[in-house]
Amino acid sequence: MQRTADLHSQLIEQLRHLGRAEGTQRIVSWLASVSDAEVTLTTARGTTVASAPQSAARGTALARERIAELAAAGRSRSAALDLPDGRQIRLFTIGSASPAPVLAVTCKSFCVEVSAALARVLDLLAARLALEEAERRQSRLQSGEHVVREAVFSLLMAGQVNAAKSAAVGLDPGTLDAGIARTFILKVPPAQRPAIVQQCHDEIGTKAVITACPTYPDRTVILVPSTIGDIEARTLNTLVTHTRTAPDRFLGGSALHTLDETPSAYQDAARALTVAERLPGRVHCYVTEVQLAYVLDQQHASTWARHLLHPLLELPENRREPLLATLRLGLVFPPAVTARMLGTHRNTSARRIAEAATLLGVDLQDIWQRALIGLALQVHAETAHLRPGMDAPVISNILDTPEVRRWAHEFLGRLDADRRHLRETLTAWIRAKTRIEDTAQLTGLNPATVRIHLRSAEELLQRRLLTNTACNMPEGYVVPGAHDLVLAFFVVEGTTLRTACQEALSGSR
Repeated sequence: MQRTADLHSQLIEQLRHLGRAEGTQRIVSWLASVSDAEVTLTTARGTTVASAPQSAARGTALARERIAELAAAGRSRSAALDLPDGRQIRLFTIGSASPAPVLAVTCKSFCVEVSAALARVLDLLAARLALEEAERRQSRLQSGEHVVREAVFSLLMAGQVNAAKSAAVGLDPGTLDAGIARTFILKVPPAQRPAIVQQCHDEIGTKAVITACPTYPDRTVILVPSTIGDIEARTLNTLVTHTRTAPDRFLGGSALHTLDETPSAYQDAARALTVAERLPGRVHCYVTEVQLAYVLDQQHASTWARHLLHPLLELPENRREPLLATLRLGLVFPPAVTARMLGTHRNTSARRIAEAATLLGVDLQDIWQRALIGLALQVHAETAHLRPGMDAPVISNILDTPEVRRWAHEFLGRLDADRRHLRETLTAWIRAKTRIEDTAQLTGLNPATVRIHLRSAEELLQRRLLTNTACNMPEGYVVPGAHDLVLAFFVVEGTTLRTACQEALSGSR
């Protein structure tokens, strides 16, 4: 009775370690010690999972064929083989799966205590192997969910809302049915991101699309429908809590957008993140502002945009839509980053952008022409339902209205909150085609001072103006935050800047 009690106590101790990574080896080692036996556990394919002592695996070589037969049969089978040295090998399948792992025990004598220990060990190993299989399935499920969430985000960034909704059904039916969502970007050190993605998913739930940003290794993107219960408030509280737990975390949030405006929502959140990185609280939500496209005369602007984009718009749909989606993101990100956003090869994105630029007859390395094409794409997206006029108006006339001048003055008026001459620096920066060294020569400032002015302007305008090394932007890349700045200065500044603008704009009809 005492030996049985001791045996049960030792079994309970093994049970405490069952959930640990070394649980299987501990059980096999314990059985070998209490029974003075050689014990080996092999998979259905004959791979050794655990053995004790280390030489035990060699001893089961004589029973290899019988082990294979039992593994294939599965369903609680057993067998015994006698060895020339007087010992016996007993074989047991573990669990009810077929094929099944096999436990091999080589011993001189299978007394009552050894048989009792063996019977309990079979149960423990079955539980342990079932736990390992559940963990593997859970890991595969999580990996699959990560892939689906990233695919949903890429589809939304590409403007394929219906395809994104279909893909999201696999996450949680109805996730994107609301049609309106807010986008957050949580910035954490890259090493922390996998854990943050999973934590946010566990705490927020499947009604939000939570994914690692395919572009930036330190960003997590959270797209939250705004009409599903209290998920928006719960998400914001969760994200703020995660942000405040470490000084190297930052959170930016967008305004509300429809799903087909996801690229704009992402840009809003990125702008807010730029501000958050300069705030003590490290959290900022984008302040809704009137976009230039919304204050233009809709009829004239629509005619102008369609005339400018006509070489693209007249293409067949299967060729037109990929070019438009890639160009729209290509004005915001470099080709390699655009490719990750869309889930395509970077050569494919670069080729589409180059093809679109050739069709439109524009130079996308020129900040003025980039700003113009970006405005045309936004106008076309908002006014596609309108019938265009016959004669295409000139862009300078479209921008010469009281509403546009009011927008430009309000936009640039934010710079007046800084006592430094930020307008002069930004004007020179635009004339220098955003090159820091050339700007410094035009202004007589140190290049470091120019960068300080630009960073201050970023916070005030909620626009990123300096390149981000984390995104591996190529040298000379035009940062998209300058697009609105170019057009605002074109509206309000003097003749020198207007002349420089006009030379570029005239080449774009």
